[in-house]
Amino acid sequence: MKIKQRVTLVVIIVLGLFTCFYGCSKDKVQELEKEKLFTIPIGSEEEEIGVVKENNGRFLGPSSALFKNGFFYIVDPVNSKILKITTLGDVILVLSQGNEEENQEENILRTKQRKYFNFNNIGKIAVDNENNIYVEDKFIQKLPEKNEIDLFNTESPFEQENGEMYVSYILKFDRLGKFLCRIGKDGRNTDPFYYVYKTEVDKDGNLIVLTADDDWQNWSYYKFDFEGNLLFNSTTSTDKVFDIKDMGDTSFFVMDATPACNDNHLIYWISLYNTGYDTKNVKKEEDLWGEEIEIQDAEKLKDIEEKGKKYYSRDLLHYKLLYYNLESNEVTRSYKWENHLGDTFEPTEEFFGIDGEMNSFLWKYLNNTKAIISIIRPNGALITRRSFVFEDNGLWTNIQVAIDGSVSALKIDNELLHFYRWRSDKLITNKREKVTLKEFFKDKIQEFKNANR
Repeated sequence: MKIKQRVTLVVIIVLGLFTCFYGCSKDKVQELEKEKLFTIPIGSEEEEIGVVKENNGRFLGPSSALFKNGFFYIVDPVNSKILKITTLGDVILVLSQGNEEENQEENILRTKQRKYFNFNNIGKIAVDNENNIYVEDKFIQKLPEKNEIDLFNTESPFEQENGEMYVSYILKFDRLGKFLCRIGKDGRNTDPFYYVYKTEVDKDGNLIVLTADDDWQNWSYYKFDFEGNLLFNSTTSTDKVFDIKDMGDTSFFVMDATPACNDNHLIYWISLYNTGYDTKNVKKEEDLWGEEIEIQDAEKLKDIEEKGKKYYSRDLLHYKLLYYNLESNEVTRSYKWENHLGDTFEPTEEFFGIDGEMNSFLWKYLNNTKAIISIIRPNGALITRRSFVFEDNGLWTNIQVAIDGSVSALKIDNELLHFYRWRSDKLITNKREKVTLKEFFKDKIQEFKNANR
């Protein structure tokens, strides 16, 4: 054993014993204090939000609920509009579908603004430090007919059989809903984007647009300044990103990708797994993973099934967050969790967002009404854990992390939308909370592993 490792182990043991004697808490995780802010009626009126719930299970409600600079920005796809709402519940801006020439007078003294724009289809939204609103406007683009086959056409995966594809522009509006400019992939009034996956605004007020191809193999990152001019563009492939140690030939899924808000980083959430046996008819694995994976050499494993051997579709090794630097084209750090579930079928921790300091927020369901939130630093050190209780008198949706570390959520019942928010900044800046000796050792070992990768 190296001297450095011995010293680290001694330090961990001493600190662990100190923690135990100082006051180990019980295994109970403290419940998160969530604040109910206000409610909005469900409906089609100007200051209402549309929700469609049909008997066949189809549900359509708010597609985005962004909290930024003390305001909620809600995308209402049912009524084709965007609402800007204060934390007291006052709707101060309605930006809705309509002729952009109608009713465009501006009065900064008016407490409520109603503006119209001829949207095709409202998609993602983002808000900068000046409360300007960036709206993805999606539409179908007709492709020119081809008289000959181009074997070297690299854009063929994007094209649909009917000669159409979905593309988007980013439309910029000021804080009062006045249209300012249209942004394409090369800047203002240029060609549209193909498949906008996410839009963000970094700490300097620059717009970030992340796009992907059909197979999530190639990702394009665009950064625009306040005027909509292109500052930075980088395209990378999953083969380049995931060619790192301890992954080897292990199979993986890209679960999510999100741009960092403080530098030119992409954060990938991936699951790594081994595929052991064919489980075409194993229902509980399908429930756990949400889908079934076919195995290339499944025919060779039929004898295993006939002998009654227990089998499963994929054996989870771990989840991983990769911090990929787009300028140096390398993974600068990573964090992994949930090593090898084996035969167990426990719920797993899911990544659902990062804050402006690149702290990661993980989510684990315990049952239908309770979950555990873990906040993790970029080096893998645990900041805190909190339990979250879902009251069962409504549908919870749009749980999101803001740049300031606050988390917001909506609860929908038969007549109202309830807006909730909780602050995590105090949890992040406070000293480490008391934990059990078992938790302390587990977290320190995890932090040590990530620091020495």
